[in-house]
Amino acid sequence: MNDKDIPLANAKVLYKTLLNEHGYSVSQTTVRAGGATQWHHHTHVRDRFVVVQGVLTVETKTGEHVERRQVLDHYTVEPGVVHHVMNETSDDVVYINIQSGGARDIVLA
Repeated sequence: MNDKDIPLANAKVLYKTLLNEHGYSVSQTTVRAGGATQWHHHTHVRDRFVVVQGVLTVETKTGEHVERRQVLDHYTVEPGVVHHVMNETSDDVVYINIQSGGARDIVLA
């Protein structure tokens, strides 16, 4: 998946792939103040967010139940879990995302 083809990218969510190998990838994401991705999940891959600047808010959804976490360090989202990320602060949030478990995919929820 090319960085320009990532459906979650927008004016406030910027992706940069650092490494893309068979079965895993590493990318850097910058979420500007007020930015958010759409709700989505991954068929086979696990997201591992390592926050390197700021505070990332991660929400996961099971049915109608939404769980919210503010991440200063790291957080993992398992395959099939509907989730999205957002920046509720006034500064940029930067995180490294390590995905593994299969081919990269994004299924919008």
